[in-house]
Amino acid sequence: MNYNSSIRTKFCYFAEKNKHMSELKIPFLNELSPANPVFTASQLIASGAMIKIDKINWIEFSHLIEVNVYTGYDDRYLWLNYQVGGELIRAVCHADQEPVWQDSCVEFFIEQEDFYRNFEFNCLGVCLSASGSDRHSRKGLDKDSLDQILRFPSLTSETLSAEGNPVSWSLTVAIPLQLIGLRAGSEFQANFYKCGDETSVPHYLSWSPIGTLNPDFHQPAYFGQVKLEDKV
Repeated sequence: MNYNSSIRTKFCYFAEKNKHMSELKIPFLNELSPANPVFTASQLIASGAMIKIDKINWIEFSHLIEVNVYTGYDDRYLWLNYQVGGELIRAVCHADQEPVWQDSCVEFFIEQEDFYRNFEFNCLGVCLSASGSDRHSRKGLDKDSLDQILRFPSLTSETLSAEGNPVSWSLTVAIPLQLIGLRAGSEFQANFYKCGDETSVPHYLSWSPIGTLNPDFHQPAYFGQVKLEDKV
């Protein structure tokens, strides 16, 4: 997300009403496999922890899309399955580190010590990722690391419908635990987002509410609390 902060909007009303930090406990699931992404997605939906990306933080951007995220982890990966309902699709970016926030996009931000990393994906699974202490001091993830992030989109360039037609889509992502410094029992701060700066109906939705004057996902102070549950 790279919203033009020169445009001022009305104050976030969700963050005022909900001052409690969002919380998520992610279970260990030992049957997840990159070799069978369809089965893995079904396992995440059946047994993973589900959250909704449904916070409208800025009333001038009140378009609400149904977005559920099903989460789990195994010995190698943090798995995220995004289910997006009825969006007016835009998919212009086709190479990693392009501005995917302008497309139909889902995101995951995680705080790591004194910096945070953003993982942003358009509906084709194209990824943008960088780290830094704030939105202005970012270092992009190198290609070798980007290639380790597995992505299984329901849409492809060949199956995209014309822009402006509502489409439901899904994306399963597997982020190596080693890449983000996680293991069983890890506790950390994070947020999940849905946006589309250049879609026909711009929107900026979050899991944990944000209390800034303008749309801005680069706000670790508003991240929720997340824990990888111990293995059973």
